[in-house]
Amino acid sequence: MKLDLRQLRHVLALDRYRNFARAAEAIGLTQPALSRSIQALEDSVGAKLFDRDRSGVEPTAVGARLVERARPLLAQARDVELDLELMIGVADGSIRIGAGPYPAEISVGQAVGRLVRRHPALALDLSVDDWPELTARVLSGELDVAVAETSLAQDDGRLTVEALPRHAGRFVCRPGHPLTGREGLALEDVQRYPLVLTSVPPRLRDLLPPPESVRQSDDPDGATATSIHVDSTFLARQIVMGSDAVTMATTGQSAADVALGLLVVLPLEVPALHTGYGIIRLARRTPAPATVEFMAILREVEAAL
Repeated sequence: MKLDLRQLRHVLALDRYRNFARAAEAIGLTQPALSRSIQALEDSVGAKLFDRDRSGVEPTAVGARLVERARPLLAQARDVELDLELMIGVADGSIRIGAGPYPAEISVGQAVGRLVRRHPALALDLSVDDWPELTARVLSGELDVAVAETSLAQDDGRLTVEALPRHAGRFVCRPGHPLTGREGLALEDVQRYPLVLTSVPPRLRDLLPPPESVRQSDDPDGATATSIHVDSTFLARQIVMGSDAVTMATTGQSAADVALGLLVVLPLEVPALHTGYGIIRLARRTPAPATVEFMAILREVEAAL
């Protein structure tokens, strides 16, 4: 015996209307089609489900039991359908996003804001961390997607990596910093001062002193080349505003503080000093609808920057 949800719906309709013509009309079938469906189900069950006579239709004892059991079953099936429809529409889905410190401030925050505005019931978890940790969390399945430096992920066949637009970085410091008065500023001059940094990818390590280095310089101002590790680019700029430390920031990140006179962009261009983040997710996995929409919004935000 095989029970078909479509046939069970036909049974409930016939039980409700107790008339083949009215039941068929209500569910959008012809009367002969409904009759054939009920007959096929009776054949499968091996018992008569309805008694038919001139006065109408009445369920048999077997039919009444089937109606009793089918009603909650069909209600549950409809709940499942609605659940899936909502997920496909993103309205009631969920997403776990990881973001590196730079993309978190540059574009991920905006993208998540737009996503939540469209789908306020969406369950969303957003965590900010350094790119090695985020890459590991994607691999473990803890995150659906990460937006982070791709150095570690780009050669890993287990991951799909989509590069996002690069954003040029500049060194910034407080107004009145000794470096602001230097002519012919060089990278070595910047390296004599504490650098406030997030985790530095391999492509930039040749430009910067090792994070663990602490060495006295010959600078007359007595600065030391220490590296200060932070997990927040906002925090890095706050530290720089109150010290002789230097940090890296994109134009968008530093524009407001520069306009307010809180930071100064040093006149030193380093071509390799740019972001290198992208979208990282597991390869050979179909992303959930919420993840697909987040990635689409993120691309829009990045394209507009």
